[in-house]
This record gives sequence, structure tokens and C-alpha cells, in this order.
Amino acid sequence: MKKRLAFIFLGILILFSVVYLLRYKRALVFEDMVPNSATEIINVNLRQIEHHILVDVIKNPLKYIDFKFPTTEKDSLLLKKTISIPRNIFFYTNDKKFNDIWLSSIIKVKKQDMLSDYLIRDGFVKSNEEDIMLFHKHNLVLAMKDKRLVVAFKKSNQATLRAFVKEIFEENTFLSITSEVLKPVIASKSDISYATLTSNFLEANFKNGLFEVLGTLNSDLFLVSKNRDFSEKSLGYINTKINKEHKLFQLLITEENKRKFNDFTKLSLDSIICRWSGSFAFNLKSIQRKTDTIITYEYDDDFNKIEKVAEQELTVPAIDISFDVDIKLFDYLSKENAIQIVEKDTLFASIPLYKLYAKPTASTLNISSQADFSGFSVKENKIKLKAYLNIEEYLQKPLEFSFLPTKNGYWQLIKDTSIKYAANDKLSVKVVLKNRERNFITQFVKP
Repeated sequence: MKKRLAFIFLGILILFSVVYLLRYKRALVFEDMVPNSATEIINVNLRQIEHHILVDVIKNPLKYIDFKFPTTEKDSLLLKKTISIPRNIFFYTNDKKFNDIWLSSIIKVKKQDMLSDYLIRDGFVKSNEEDIMLFHKHNLVLAMKDKRLVVAFKKSNQATLRAFVKEIFEENTFLSITSEVLKPVIASKSDISYATLTSNFLEANFKNGLFEVLGTLNSDLFLVSKNRDFSEKSLGYINTKINKEHKLFQLLITEENKRKFNDFTKLSLDSIICRWSGSFAFNLKSIQRKTDTIITYEYDDDFNKIEKVAEQELTVPAIDISFDVDIKLFDYLSKENAIQIVEKDTLFASIPLYKLYAKPTASTLNISSQADFSGFSVKENKIKLKAYLNIEEYLQKPLEFSFLPTKNGYWQLIKDTSIKYAANDKLSVKVVLKNRERNFITQFVKP
């Protein structure tokens, strides 16, 4: 009996090992995936990401007992039936040819009508481009033809697939596995890898309690600037110099955003940008609670004035902000009453949420929550961008007008996040979770 059970167990173990090897140890597909015209590519190793989840299910089975799909279980299972999930999927672009659109490699569709019904139910709007079905939802477009599917992400609302949508399905020249742009991607063992014709290469990985991006990114969105020093006790900071002429920055300066900025500050965004170098530093040193005394007056029936004193608990930030600017910016802000002299204090009045002091110099505008703003010390080495935010500590005492959705449960999983982008184009991005025992992605699938 014992031998029989041993053989059964051995058989199950062998079967499991074979299934495991066939599914998770098979080579990824790189041939006939990305057109020759692509200048930037991203490879997502779906099997490896799936493997992270499988391992977590085995290690933490109780976490998944009451698992609920994000939509309905029926629809989620239906979606899996409609497409054939590949081992890996590529996304590629060419800004000149594809007009600010990222496209996926072709995904096989098993049940086209069923997928079409599912997408319409999920809020996609269907249209046709000759014999190609298009499904639109915000900046996401799915193109489907002859049981083949391409997913497209538009960088802007103005981008359109019409000019080249037919070419997507008629493409017959692809990057070879010996091409320079594919070589580092093929060699990579990471969950996600990014490469360009200009030798940029980034790798992203979901690790235990950590999502990390490392590599080289040659971009002029951020320019080399002063490397300011920040205290390790700071809740958050950012130090950078933005290239105001860069395409991505120009996309932010829309007429709608200009109007919103004017409505909030009563200032012209164009007037500020033309007097600003693009360099700035922001330091959120702490968040403090203070009691504010409010005095109001009422009158009794005999018209006697009665003073009423009430106390109000306020949450205020201790912040320092520094902009490298033209001295004429101070003149403009004073003219528009954004900077005012009140009881011998020079105040920045355009953000009425908190009391902020202004201290201009010949080349900088400093704004602080304290009157004794002393500025930032500057190190000799230079940097393109560095930023940090202690999300765990911030959410324990968030600002009343919070820049983070405090009620979102996923933010509660995160400890801190940081970015370091050096002058030599080396990039490091880290998102650290409170729980370092489980894989990053599995905690978002099933907290």
C-alpha cells in the first residue's frame, strides 16, 4: 500500500514537473513580433509574472480562498476564453510613423464575436475601418481583424490609428533576433525590459516587497542641474530641471491647464514659465498639527456684542520650495498681488490654503512655510532628477487637501518610493512595500 501511494505521489510530482517545465521554462518568442520600423520596444514576460503569482498562491493559499475577480467571475473567465494569452507580449512605437501611439504585438483571438460583446459591455465604443473593428475607451484602442488583435495606447487624445491601421495587420518585415535593439531584450531575464535604437535600456522587476526599474535612459526631458541636499527625515522631496522645450512638457501646457492654473492662482502660466529656468526644488519636511483660535462675534436680544472663541485643529505642511528664475518674475508676482507685504512679512498669497513666506533673490524665488527660510545646501555633484516620498508616514497624517487618494487601499500597501536619475543617464526607480515577504505584484492582485 505504501509503495502504491509512493508511486502515485511520484507520478503526480512528475506530471506537475512536466507541466511546470512546459509552461514556465519554454523560451520566449522574439521572431516575427516587432516591425522593422519600431524605434522603441517593451517586452513583457507574461509567463514570469504569472509564475510570481503561482508561487504566491502556493505559499499563501489562505489569501486566495475568498478571491474575487475585479469584475464578475463569469466575465473574467469569458475574457480568457476569447484570447490566447502569449508567453510574452511586445509593445513598440515610432514617434514619427505611429503618431504618439504604442502598439502591441499581435494577440491571437479564439472567439471574435464573444470578445466583441465583452468589450462593448465593458464600455468600449465600437467603430469600423473597412474590414477592421476598432474598440475605443479613453486612450486605449483595440484593433481586431481575422481573429488577430492589437492593443494600442495613445499618448494624447489627438493621436489616431487611421493612417496606418491597415499596415498593422499587413506587416511582413520584422526585427531579426540579431538586431541591435532586440539583443539586450533577448538576453534579459527581467519581468519587463525596454530598449531603443539609441542604446537606451531599462529592466523592471517585481520582487518581494519591491518594484524596481534600473538602467540607462538618454532623455533631455530633464537637464543636469544643482544637486540639493535634503534631510533623511524629510517626508518627501523633488529636485530637477525640466527642459521647457521638450515635447512632453509642452503637452502639459494646454489651454485647459492654463485656465485651471489661472482660476486657482489668478496668475498667467505663460508669464511665469517665460521667466523660469525650469529648475526647482521642493522639500516636504514634515506635516504639523496646530490649534488655531477663531474669534467671532454675536449680538444678544439687547444688541450687546458677545465674543465667542473657538479652537480649530489644522494640519499644515512644513515646506521649502525654490525656483531658479529671472528677477522680473518677482516684479510680475508683486504687480499681480501674488506677493504681498503684510505686517512686515513678505507673503506668497496666490496659494491661500496655507500661510507661505516669499524670499526672492537675484536668481531664485524661495517660498517657505517658515519665515526663516535658509535655502538648500548644494553638493558638487550634479543630477537630472531625484525624488522621494515616504507614503506610509504621510498617510498617517495627510494634509486636508491631500495630493494622494487617502482612501485608496492600494496606497496603504506602500512604504516609500524614490527616483534617482544621474547626469550620466543612469536611472533607478523603486517602490517599496511595507510587507517585504510577498512579491510586489501579488500584493496588488490579492492584498
